[in-house]
Amino acid sequence: MLKSFSSSLVFIIILLSGCDKKSEIPVAEVCVAETSKKTSLNLKEIKKELQQLQDEFAYPCSVTCCELYIETVINEGSDMLKMPSGLMAEGYAIPEDAKKIASYVMTLSGREPTHPEFLTEGNLYFNGNCGGCHGNDGKGLGGAYPDLTLKEFKGVKIHKKMRIETLKKMLKEK
Repeated sequence: MLKSFSSSLVFIIILLSGCDKKSEIPVAEVCVAETSKKTSLNLKEIKKELQQLQDEFAYPCSVTCCELYIETVINEGSDMLKMPSGLMAEGYAIPEDAKKIASYVMTLSGREPTHPEFLTEGNLYFNGNCGGCHGNDGKGLGGAYPDLTLKEFKGVKIHKKMRIETLKKMLKEK
């Protein structure tokens, strides 16, 4: 009984952990950073993911999803935003440190990270690895680099649009 209650409580905490305010959709719904890598879905899964993405399109990315997005960009690089500064190459930090940086980045927009225990090291790694381009305040040095103080990263919004289009195309093909 206690084990079942504990499991339920943990699930509820995880479900709610991505919500920054009552109007935000919980992280358990859809995280574009994870779903965009899925290419093989059945018709029911496509429809469900498409509906969820369309429903949450107007809402900011949850903390958990934003952290995963930041980690992915650090680990894999990105040129999605076509910034004046150009491509962000992969590997500015090792994956373990990318998690810590992602936690710290959440604080730049006033959000509580999922791993507050990473903040001290995350701040150090951010200032050492990322601050030169994004600025130590995370605002992107006047638009030359992405602003990391926003609740909705431009890259996440672009990912959502691209994923919606991909899912629509997948629906037409089925």
